[in-house]
Amino acid sequence: MPTKTFLLATVVTFLLSNVLTTLWYMLMDAPNVVPFRRETMDYGLLTLNHLIYAALMVHFYPYYQAKHSTIGGAFRFGVLIAALMYIPQALVIRSIWTVDVNTIFVLNTLAHLFIGGAMGVALYYLTGKSTTSAN
Repeated sequence: MPTKTFLLATVVTFLLSNVLTTLWYMLMDAPNVVPFRRETMDYGLLTLNHLIYAALMVHFYPYYQAKHSTIGGAFRFGVLIAALMYIPQALVIRSIWTVDVNTIFVLNTLAHLFIGGAMGVALYYLTGKSTTSAN
């Protein structure tokens, strides 16, 4: 992937991840409150998290896309990367801290998988793939 495309795709997927995740957690703030939550979040670390996530997704996309070059394949790629990024971390948090595996865990997981899928679709278009493929 050309450097210019890599950088553009990283910026776009980073913004998409950041905006959609922020919107989700604004809507679902109350159910996500735990007793040990910081009063003020560390937005620098949250931003770094989204940047690393986006850059890794963009880096690995061409390998997946070579065999799955449809919009559906791009969505599945995004869901897969989101699952790798979110689910193990969320399970560790729930196994160590006093955070239950409950409805909000399931809803947050589904939201992150959908956001990852949307990022994958954005990659599909940003990398110049045909928009006529349907899957």
